[in-house]
Amino acid sequence: MSDVRPAESDVVDLSSTTPALTPARSPRSRGGNAMGRSRAAALEGARRVFAENGIRKASMGDVAVRGGLAKATLYNHFRTKDGLIAGLVADDVTELTSDCCDLARDDLATALTRAADAVSQHPVLVGLRKVEPTALLAAASPGEGTTWTTIRAQVALVLDAADVSSSDDCVDLVCRWLASHATSPGTSTARAAQARVMAAGLPLAIRTTSFATPVS
Repeated sequence: MSDVRPAESDVVDLSSTTPALTPARSPRSRGGNAMGRSRAAALEGARRVFAENGIRKASMGDVAVRGGLAKATLYNHFRTKDGLIAGLVADDVTELTSDCCDLARDDLATALTRAADAVSQHPVLVGLRKVEPTALLAAASPGEGTTWTTIRAQVALVLDAADVSSSDDCVDLVCRWLASHATSPGTSTARAAQARVMAAGLPLAIRTTSFATPVS
């Protein structure tokens, strides 16, 4: 029997086809990651500019430069400086809430101390105390609007995690205490002591249990 060999064109080079075994990432996935990176860069640029120049003197152009972005890219994410501030607060508060919820399940005082430390040491607030202290007045007094609604919702999550009351009054009390650290950070020892008092004074959550109506 003759030795039949496949034609050279019929031979499959597995080494050359290996990359095809891994599905290519979709353009949408790549685009989503790029948007996430540029948004994070915009927020980091905002942190630097607000801390160094204050909010009043900061411009969207400054933020774009410090974030390493084209101004058009920045505007794709945030149309105004107020929108940029709201985005910065929302991102930072949401990240902090995740940490605090984990801590609150074991010890609410520890979680409150973590939150107070974050407010006291936030780079933007630290910078504003030096270059534009009047800008801190709004941060030091809980009010209305989207930003404070976001903060209140996140504080309620932490209180829920600790199984204490997340009523409007309790949430507002914690918000006012945390907000006071924007202008008067105090010492770490004082913040921890105040957190213990705050945690001890909050009432436990009232849980109701519903029972199925017995079938007659």
